[in-house]
Formats: sequence, structure tokens, C-alpha cells
Amino acid sequence: MDDMEKAHKRMNSIMNKILLPMAIAMIVQAGLFSGNILWGGTIEKLNNNAFDILNEQVINRKNYLENEMVQRWSNVGQTADAIRGTISEFIAGERRSGDYHGMDSALESKILLGASDQLIGLMRQNSVTGAFLILEGKKDQYDALGKLQKTALYIRDMDPTTYLADNSDLLIEYAPPSVTKALGISLDSKWQAHMQFDPQDKKHWDFYHKPFEAAMKHPDIGEEDLGYWCGPFRLDETGLEVITYSIPLRSGTGGIYGVIGVEITLDYLRSLIPYQEINADKKGMYLLGLDDSQDMNFDVVLSTGPAFTHLFGGEPSVGFSRTPVYGNSYELLPTERTDQPVYGCVQYLTLYNSNTPFEYERWALIGILERKQLLGFSDGVARSVWGTWGISLLIGLLAAWFASLLLARPVIRMVRQVRESDPLKPLQLEKINIYEVDELAGAIESLSDRVVQAANRLSQIIDIAGVPIGAFEYLPDTGRVYCTERFFVLLDIRAELAQDGTIDSVEFQNLIAAMGDRVEERRDGGQTRILRLYNEVKGTHWVRLKVVEENGKAMGVVSDITQEVLERRKIERERDYDLLTNLLNRRAFTTELSKHFENPQELGIGALIMLDLDNLKFINDSYGHDYGDEYIRCMANALKRHTPYHALVSRMSGDEFYVFLYGYHSREEVRGVIAGIHNGIQSTEFPLPDNEVFRVRASAGIAWYPDDSGSYEMLIKYADFAMYKVKNTTKGEFNEFDMESYNRDSYLLHNKEELNRLIDGELVTYHFQPIVDARNGEIFGYEALMRSTLPTIKSPLEILALAKSQSKLYSIERLTWRKSLECFSKLTCVDPKTCLFINSIANQILNETDIKTVQDKYAPMLPRVVVEFTEEEKSGEDCTRCKREMARRWYAKIALDDFGTGYNSDVALLSISPDFVKIDISIVRNIDSDVNRQNILQNLISYSKARGIKVIAEGVETHAEMETLVRSGVDYLQGFYVAMPQPIPRRIDPQVKKEILEAAREAVSDAGKA
Repeated sequence: MDDMEKAHKRMNSIMNKILLPMAIAMIVQAGLFSGNILWGGTIEKLNNNAFDILNEQVINRKNYLENEMVQRWSNVGQTADAIRGTISEFIAGERRSGDYHGMDSALESKILLGASDQLIGLMRQNSVTGAFLILEGKKDQYDALGKLQKTALYIRDMDPTTYLADNSDLLIEYAPPSVTKALGISLDSKWQAHMQFDPQDKKHWDFYHKPFEAAMKHPDIGEEDLGYWCGPFRLDETGLEVITYSIPLRSGTGGIYGVIGVEITLDYLRSLIPYQEINADKKGMYLLGLDDSQDMNFDVVLSTGPAFTHLFGGEPSVGFSRTPVYGNSYELLPTERTDQPVYGCVQYLTLYNSNTPFEYERWALIGILERKQLLGFSDGVARSVWGTWGISLLIGLLAAWFASLLLARPVIRMVRQVRESDPLKPLQLEKINIYEVDELAGAIESLSDRVVQAANRLSQIIDIAGVPIGAFEYLPDTGRVYCTERFFVLLDIRAELAQDGTIDSVEFQNLIAAMGDRVEERRDGGQTRILRLYNEVKGTHWVRLKVVEENGKAMGVVSDITQEVLERRKIERERDYDLLTNLLNRRAFTTELSKHFENPQELGIGALIMLDLDNLKFINDSYGHDYGDEYIRCMANALKRHTPYHALVSRMSGDEFYVFLYGYHSREEVRGVIAGIHNGIQSTEFPLPDNEVFRVRASAGIAWYPDDSGSYEMLIKYADFAMYKVKNTTKGEFNEFDMESYNRDSYLLHNKEELNRLIDGELVTYHFQPIVDARNGEIFGYEALMRSTLPTIKSPLEILALAKSQSKLYSIERLTWRKSLECFSKLTCVDPKTCLFINSIANQILNETDIKTVQDKYAPMLPRVVVEFTEEEKSGEDCTRCKREMARRWYAKIALDDFGTGYNSDVALLSISPDFVKIDISIVRNIDSDVNRQNILQNLISYSKARGIKVIAEGVETHAEMETLVRSGVDYLQGFYVAMPQPIPRRIDPQVKKEILEAAREAVSDAGKA
């Protein structure tokens, strides 16, 4: 740290203050000059010129090569016409029909012999290294090895630049023996009578089969547009690599005699593309490539120059990035062999016309140079600029450094005088004859005198004011510590100071270290310490010692903070403890829980108990809130007496308390403690003003750690639920949390507010399920089924359970009538004669105000309403009578729902006298295979028919159930088999209607037979 501070000081010296601006100015000046060259476009222009020169060289060589390939080497049209005529004459002389497939070997030999002069002339005229004529002949001629045989004349000239009149410079590669004998031309050492092609490896005879197959596929294209440049191949495994140009040879009738073409050996082709011309160092290369996929990946046809082996080794293909670097120049894709960018200028050769079979095969001549060869000049210019910039900058910095040194030395000398001066004597500085510096020295001397005077005045003011504060300062140069008179007094330390108020630094450190056991708290990373002291005069008191270290010095202040500590502790007590019971409040309890749960290994087996004080409302209402407060305090005292000392006990709200027990080895241990708490509460008596003794009672829920949860938030939630279950069942008991019950009924506790939202916002909608006539499948009516739009309350049963637990069933009844009628009235696709079945809560009846509201708004619809009595609650006689009166007033009808379960028994059937009876799904399910269910149904139908009551079977889900119900004589059907509930009901599926009609006919037929 000291080294860093010293370095920082040196950076702010006068020398650096002078040197830095001069250095910046020189750097900027040199940078502008260099930047203008390096980034002003000069280097870029040099690079572009290098690419342009390479591009021009490659274009010239490409044009030459393209001219040779297109205008000379591939100019075989006249020769092809002449050979075609020769073939036609021979075929005519043999008196054949022109069927070129019917040639025999003798005729083929005559044709080849007759065409030999044209082939030799073609080879001489076009300056190629070879020419050939391959006859198609008879198809499917194979040798013993399974290779396809073709009769051909293939002549080669190793040096096309010179020729001899007697053709002694030529060699025959392929020809029948009779032809070679007649021609008198020397045979190659690898001569064969027939050309042999492997049918499984067509790639090695592309020069023949590609133009041949193109002619077969495109009979309307001319022969020259069917010409094909074939990439490098060998006639045999050890032969020379060649490229060829070949065209199909058509007959006058459209047939194909064979293929005629020329070859150019790669050695000869390489001599026409000299790599030495690319650059003066002869380190470039040409590459002739073939790109048939338009992806800048070229198959190597040939390369010139030793750089190819260095850059690519024996790779068969070379890839370039698709984005040009400049013009037609592209960067080579990186390889293991390249350690610097390599550029290639790509120039495509136009070898094929547009809309021809082989136009997609693009040949390109590529000139390739490494960066150091291509851009070496511009890189050299850049290096020269950087070198010039560096040297000039170094010279300028040296000059600036020398100038600043001349000014800094006198100032450094004055600083040394200040450091070596005696602080107890007046400061005298030597004049150095620089006006500004001498003025500064005089100001320092004057300031030194004023600081001493001010320090003395400040000490006198503190002493006069009587402020309990002391201070010290450590002076490392002297090895002494300066202390004020009150410093050791406030720390209760006896120490003797020298006359100048100082003490030896070692003795000071020992005195401070001896007080380590009195440190009660450390703050600010240890800089501030709170010490708890005691003496007979002040008693227990607190002081704050704050020490600041900087630049090797140390300063400290000690002050008496006894009053501050006492006030803070009082505030914390009021913040964390309930004023009525002196127990932890909610905030402090949660904080303590979170601290304990940070070390779960210390919790062992534990339990969180939530207690709700019973009968508090009775005490408040009967004796007033003062006695209510005393009742709460009595409960708190009971908890304090009967809970272990280490347990956390809290009052969470008015009548709710929490206890957290932990650190046990088994549940049985904890249950024993809980039983003690329970018994202790039950045995606690609370005196009332009328001398009556009232026993304290509390209901509690218990959640276990870690079995129920490892999170204290979830334990609180689970204990709250367990306590809720007790409060709603058997008050005064302690109940353990049950997860199965929680999963089933937790919504009753957690969705209280959600029910209020649902009712206040009318957050329900209705789906309508058709009820159809069992005789014809026509829709008779719809049952309105409630659907909550809140994701937290899913089913109508949950809504009813919540409403029942909160005594809000009437609100649900009112909401049912309003929303069901509202949603049904908006349906335009419903027959106005259909009925609407509304599920009414059996023990709830709308008051006159709500009945009038419904009548005023939906009067035309009310005669179509069927009121369903649900089985969720028992209905009293008054409720039943009122609902029947309401239905009579509206000309509505009544249905008894869910017959066969719950409260809707035979007694209900007799007492309600409904217009409809709805058979519960428990009877309908599998009725087709259950005789007992069928008997129950028959009894009900017989009873209902005799009294004019219509029977509705609900919950029909299968065809078999439908058939059984129809045959049994039910009047109406409802269920998923008929139709699903929908917000906008759909028509009955025609197939379902057809099946119902068929079942009805069969029922009628069965009845007739009976």
C-alpha cells in the first residue's frame, strides 16, 4: 500500500506536471502525422494497388487461357462433321439402315481407320496433346472382369508445338490391332485394343458418358452446346494426368455414334500458365480450379509454382471466404499450413454458353499470394512510419524531461528543508530565487505559525466546553504518540504524559492492547470500537474509540456514548418486543427464525406452534378491552412459564402466538414439551371482576421441522392451516399438520380474499350443457354451469365450500341468478322455447329486492326457467315453500337435482313435488351392466310417470348407457355423450341424434312386442 501511495505522489510531481503536457503534445503531433499516413487512406491505396496489379495479371492470363480453350482446343465442330460423313458413308456402303448400334467390329475398325486422318489433323490444327473418337457400338459389351468395352481410336502427341510429316512423333493409346497396323503409328507402352470403363465408377469416364448422356437427355440442343470439359484424370493408374473436351457425335437420324474429343496433358497446360509472372520474387502460384457448387470451394485441376505444396500439401480442394477482400480477391480459408493470410484473385473462365447442361461447372484461374508477398510494400511503409514516429517521440520526451528537471530541482530542495525542520521551532526556508516558489515558501512559514496558534485555541475551547472527548496522534518520525489530557481519563487508564503531551508509542500500544477484553462491538472494519467500562463513580458506561490510519500515521478520537447506547437499546427493545406481553413481536420473531435456519444442523427435530387464544371476543364484549388485554397478558405469562428457556415465543397479532421448539432428537421429546405447554395453558386461571374463575383456552396448529418443511415460511403456513382446522372443528385442542388435508382444503384458508374478489367483481361466467329429448334427440333445455375466471378457485364445489365457511352462500345464490340469466340472454343461437336449468342453493332464497331486480330485467325468460335444488345443503321447509312460491309467481318449474345421493332422498321427492327429477351420475354410471342400478331406475320412473314427473338422466357418457336409459323410459338425456358444456352451445352432433332416434325406435318396438 505504501509503495502505491509513493508512486501516486511521484505521478503528481512538478516534473511530471511539466513533462506530461509536453509529452502529450508531442504524441498528438506525431500521431497526427502518422495517422494521416496509416489511417488516412495511404496504406489502403497501396494495398488496393497491389490487389489491382494481381488482378490485372490474372485477367491477362485468364483471357489467354480462355481463348486457347474456347477458340482453339475446343474447336472440333468441322472435324466432327467430317467424321460423321465418313461414318455415314461406311454404313451406307455396308447397306445398313443407319443403325449405329448394329455395328460389328470390322465396320468399327473401318470407321476408325477412315477417321484417323481427321483426328490427326484435329490434333495438329488445335495444338492439343491428344485426340480421340469413341464409338458407342453395341451396348453392354463387357470383358471377363465386368468392365464395359468401347471401340476407340485415341492418339497422343506429347509435344504439340512441333510435328513430323511421317507422324513418328505420335503414339496410339487405344485402337483395334487392325487399325494400328494400317496406320503404322507407334504404340504406347500401355496400348490397349479397347477402352475399358468400370460401370461402378463413372467419375473416371465423365469425358465420355456425360456428353453422351447429355445428348440423350437434350435431343434439341446442338452438339457444340453439349460439349464438356472434363477435369483431370488418368487413362490408367500410372498414366499422365489430362483434361479433355468432348462432344457427342450424332447421326442424321438423331442417334449417337459416339463421342469425339481432344485432350491436353496437365504438363503441357502447366507450361502455358507460368507462375513466375505473378510477382518479381517468383513466390506466387496459379491454380486452375473447378467450382460446381457456387460456394467458393474449388477442386484443384492443376497448380503452378512450389507455393502450392507449401500452402496446401496434397489437398484436392481449396476454399475461400465468400466475401471479397477487394474486387475479385478473396482470403483463403485458414488451414494448418498457413500462419498468415493468403489471398487469391479469382477469375472465372467462360467455357459454356448459357442454358446448356454444364454451365453450372465453372472453371476459374486463381492467382495466389501470401500477404507478405502481396502487401509487403505497404507493410514496409507502415513499419517505416511507426519507426520514425517512435524515434521522434523519444527525442522529444528526452528534451522535455531535461527541461522539467531544471525546474523541479529547487522545489525538491525546499521540500527536503521542510521535512528536516524541527516542528517545535519556527519554520525557516531557504530562498531559491524563483519568484513563485519563494512566495510559496513565505506562505508556508506564515501558515505554520497560524496552525500552532489554532491548535492551542481548539484545545482550550474543548476544555472550557467540558465535552467528554479525547484524541491522540501517532507521529512515526518521532516514535511518540501525542495525547490530549482527557484521552486516558475517558478510557479509565492511568498513564503519565511527557511535558509536551506525548507518550512512547510502544507503551501506548501496550495500554490499548490491554483493553481488548472490554471491546463489545467493532464497526467500520475494525476502525471503530465500542468499549464497555466500569468504575465505582460512573458505574457501567460506554465509550467509542475511532482510529484512522493514513500514510503511516494514526489518529484517534475517544468519546463517551453511554447515553446514546442506553437510548438505542431502549428503541431496539420497543422495536423487537410486544409492549403488552413483553414477547417477541412478528418482525423480531421472523428475524430470529431466519438466523436459526441459517444453521439447520443446530435445529435437530423441531416444531412450530401457532396458537389462537380462544374466547377473547367474549372477554372483550363482556368485561371490556382492558380485561381483554389482561387475558392476552395472562396467556403470554403461561407461555413463558411452560416453554423451555431456549424456545422462541412471539405474539404475532391480537390473539395469535407463535412458539418454535428446536434442538430435540425425536418427535416424542417435542410432543412431551408440547403436552406440557398445552396442560400449562389449560391449568392457567384468569380472575374475572365478579370473582368468577375463567380458564385460559387456546387452539393450536403444529408443523414439524424438518418432516413437514425445511423452510420456516412454509412451517408458518402449515401451522396456520392446522390451527384453522382446529378452530373450525374442536376448539381448545392442539392439532398436528396433515399434508393430505392441506392439499384438499388449503384453498379454504388461502382463498378467503379470492372469494371476495370473485363476488365483488362477479368474476364468473357460465357454460351451457344441452338436455335433449330421449325420443328424438332434439334440445329441450340447457343447464347453466358456473365457471370461475380466477385461476386460484377452480370448481363450483370450491366456491360453495369457501362461501359456506365464510357465511356467504347468499352472495353466491344472488350471483348465480344474475350471471346465469345474463349469459343465457346473450345467446342468439338458442331456440327461444328452450328451458334454462339453474342450480339454486337449497337453503338460500333471494330477498324481495333481488327477486324484483331479476323480474324487472329478465321477465320474458322466467317462464322458461327450471330451478334445480342442489344437494350441497339441507333445505328447510320455509326455504322450500318460498322457492316454490317464487317459481309459481314466475310460471317456472322445479327440478330435484342429484337424486339418489346426499339429502335428495325419497323424502325430498315427496316434500318438494318437483316437475323434473335428475338421476344422479352415480346411478347412471355403468347402468347398462348393473342390474341393481336398472331396478332403482325402473322404480323411480314408475313412481314419476304416475305423478307426471319428467325424468332426466344426467352424466351420460357412453352409447351403451344411452341405449339402456332410453329403453328404460327416461324422458331426457344430459351428459358428455350428448354434448360438452360450452359458453356458446353447439348443435347436437347428427350422429348422436341418429343413435338416440334408433334407440327410441327400438324401445318402442320392444314395448310393442311386450
